[in-house]
Amino acid sequence: MENITYNGRLNKVFQLLIELSRGNFSYRLERSDKRDELEALSAMVNIVAEEIKDSFLHQGYVNMHDSYMHMVQMIFFLDETFKITYINQDVTKLLHWENSELLDQPMVNLFEKKSILKWVDLTKSLGNDHDFESEMRLVFKTKTNLQLPAYCKMVDLPQVENSIVRYMLISSDIIKNTKLYERKLQSKILKQIRLTKLKHPVEEKSFLNISDLETFRAIGNFLKNNLDKNAPSLQELAHEFGTNEYKLKKGFKELFGMTVFQFLKNERLRNAHVLVKSSNEPFKRIARQNGFKNATHFSREFKARYGYTPRDLRANS
Repeated sequence: MENITYNGRLNKVFQLLIELSRGNFSYRLERSDKRDELEALSAMVNIVAEEIKDSFLHQGYVNMHDSYMHMVQMIFFLDETFKITYINQDVTKLLHWENSELLDQPMVNLFEKKSILKWVDLTKSLGNDHDFESEMRLVFKTKTNLQLPAYCKMVDLPQVENSIVRYMLISSDIIKNTKLYERKLQSKILKQIRLTKLKHPVEEKSFLNISDLETFRAIGNFLKNNLDKNAPSLQELAHEFGTNEYKLKKGFKELFGMTVFQFLKNERLRNAHVLVKSSNEPFKRIARQNGFKNATHFSREFKARYGYTPRDLRANS
């Protein structure tokens, strides 16, 4: 029985590696409470997948005219009992379930354990506010037992006579678009690696272990999920995540290649770039959603980063 369980966990690792080789960096492995080599491998594969995705996202958003990635959406229409009444094609493509396997099924069946709790809390808050909209991060389960984290928006739809549709759930994520840019970027990265090795033949050994990597990854995710909040101090972050300020500064920079506050500013501008380009949200609201003091401050930082203003980007999108 133990061998069957071990082989099942190993197959999930192989499945994720296959998805990575196809250029799909959004899937993750479900973590367990086991403390063996396979669990350590699962943690490392998840971290690598996240790092690859972040790297390509950064490159994609800076080069929007020839981006390797593009935004896709899974769309679910639900009835008043939160059963699925309609899905778009991206649902079957990303989750690998057939249309017939999902229709009339409870939406909650598609979530992993922690997301189920979020979903239950959300559904309890629905019903009284007819203009209700909520955004959250949920983790979907695929048919192949991988996990797919995505940012979701739940909308309470206006009631139409004889319509069974009551709610709409939209999840946005990033997937592969073209192979051309991938080859160009790969060539550029490999060239840079060769140059770096020539300049620095002896590299300093990392002092981070798997536990440290997971801690700093969690801090990175915390910052990305709270872009609209005031930036916490390094001391507050270190205390919240059970590390010390010295290790946080040194380890975070080793993992992400930048300081905590450079990372936060980078994520705010990157998220704002997507919203400016792909939505009609007022700049003032985008600024507020991404932690900038006001629209003027946002526009100044945006231009300093990208070389053009938010207004220029939207006018040419």
